[in-house]
Amino acid sequence: MTKEKININHAIKDLALRYRPREKVKRFGLKALSNQELLALIIGSGQKNCNALELAKKVERCLLTDEKLEKKIKTKKDLSQIFGIGEILANKILASLELGQRLSKEQKQKQISNPKKIFELSAELYDKKQEYCLAFSFNGRQELLSRRTIAIGGLNYNFLEPRNIFEPAFSLGASSFILVHNHPSGNLEPSDDDLLLTEKVAKIADLMGVKLLDHLIIGKNNFYSIREHFAELLVI
Repeated sequence: MTKEKININHAIKDLALRYRPREKVKRFGLKALSNQELLALIIGSGQKNCNALELAKKVERCLLTDEKLEKKIKTKKDLSQIFGIGEILANKILASLELGQRLSKEQKQKQISNPKKIFELSAELYDKKQEYCLAFSFNGRQELLSRRTIAIGGLNYNFLEPRNIFEPAFSLGASSFILVHNHPSGNLEPSDDDLLLTEKVAKIADLMGVKLLDHLIIGKNNFYSIREHFAELLVI
């Protein structure tokens, strides 16, 4: 069986339905489209002897020659010089890329400080036979800066050195942090020591200019967020 060749120099309307980006979106959704086809949708219509797919191919090639999409001045100039693109369409393409990058970054930021995500990043604690305490430090945009083990053994405020709790955040200039420790028994209910530790650390952190966002207790298959159940203990 010979593979059917697609002549993208033809007008889009002359292509078989399965090769038209708009028809593919209707049938399969945006995720089914290639980068070239997504760009063709943004471009809309092509020029004589150069349809939107062919223009999209040139645009994609231009973008890929840049090491970083942040080089917008050079990229915009290069895009504008492609026949059929021009400054207005170049701005439209770059605006679409910028929006995608921002939304993606915001989503990652929301996920990283989400208790469930922190739980997933603490997977090695699930089956530990003794207690471990971790500190996750974040910058002002709540992007993860570090994850460090700050204590091993019985955890209470008298056992934990304050410098061990705060050093990871201060050494990186973090704005906030999350504490995580496991209960080897599998019981997720916080002890009185857990709650007292959370309250004291939150108050001291606030005085020192950082925020304790949460304190998670990790079990074998689940977690407990002290913030979700005892928000009054945290100074937010």
